[in-house]
Amino acid sequence: MTEALVRSICAELDIEIIPANVFPMPGQTWAIATMCRILNKHGAGHFRLVITTLAETKGKQGLIDEFSLWAVSDLVRACPEWVEKRTSEWLEWWDKLPLGWIMYSVSHLRGVSHQRHALAGAIYHQLWVMAQESVTGKGGTDKLRKRVGEANTLERRIELGRRLIKIKADLPHGHFGPWVRDKSGLSPATVHHYMRLAKEADRLGA
Repeated sequence: MTEALVRSICAELDIEIIPANVFPMPGQTWAIATMCRILNKHGAGHFRLVITTLAETKGKQGLIDEFSLWAVSDLVRACPEWVEKRTSEWLEWWDKLPLGWIMYSVSHLRGVSHQRHALAGAIYHQLWVMAQESVTGKGGTDKLRKRVGEANTLERRIELGRRLIKIKADLPHGHFGPWVRDKSGLSPATVHHYMRLAKEADRLGA
């Protein structure tokens, strides 16, 4: 039951589970056992957020392995203010995060420091910097003007996200991914972003 749920959530987010003897490419993972442990320990909602966070990294350039999965799980639990109250920003920060390079640099500490904890610390530092910049703002007046000017664009993205959610609900299970690839004219990452904006707007009553 646990593995079936893990596989279902991964398929929904276009994360492919591959055999352990195959080296994973971006968007693939063989860490099925780790994912099952995280789901069993912290629940399906927590696991879904962990996978969503990793799926949102631009180009999925970070390896989805046992260390990155546990590091993200630790950060989701350690940063509830960011995750629960600034959900869109949280995912946007991960869009910008050079996860692949962070994992590469942390790998130099292998054998000296636990990879899970070293990776979580390195990621947290960069997230903290982005969170502070978001709060204090850079070029405050210009940033505000830009946000006002983009309001209509944001509304259009939210509306498109709602349409995509409806299309997904109307299609048979497993058909939405191919429809996005072959028919939508949008990248999977863009589709997930628009749908995420719509869900967040609806949750906040926008």
